[in-house]
Amino acid sequence: MTFVRSFFLLCCLTILGLGQTPSVAAGADDYTPVEWKEFAAHAADFNGRRVVLTAEVVSVSADYKALDIFDARSKTLVHVSLEQLPKTQRHSLITAPIMHVSVFGLVETAQGQTTIKADKVTPVAATLIARQ
Repeated sequence: MTFVRSFFLLCCLTILGLGQTPSVAAGADDYTPVEWKEFAAHAADFNGRRVVLTAEVVSVSADYKALDIFDARSKTLVHVSLEQLPKTQRHSLITAPIMHVSVFGLVETAQGQTTIKADKVTPVAATLIARQ
C-alpha cells in the first residue's frame, strides 16, 4: 500500500512539474527583436507590443527613472522609462559605466512620442557572454 501511495505521489508531482515548464518558456519568447530602421520608420505600428532594442545610452534622468537610447545608423532617439524596475536595479544600472544596452519592454506612443516601458535592461557585454 505504501508503494502505491508513493508511486501516486510521484506521478502527481511529475505532472505538476511538467505542467509548469511551458508557461515559463512562453514568458521568455514574448519579446520581438526589432530592427532599428523598421522601428524608426513605423514606430506607431509597434504600439502595445513587447520588443527588444539594442542601442547606446545617451542620457539618464537625475531621478534614475528614465534614460534615452540612440541608434547611430537610423539616427533614432527613443525614451526608455525605468519606473517598472526595482530601485536597486535602476541605481546599479545607472551608476555602472554602461554605454550599450539591450532594452526589453512595452512600446507606448503618446502625443507623437514613442516610449518603451522597460521590463528588463541588460548591458550588451553581459548578454554576449551569457550566450557563449
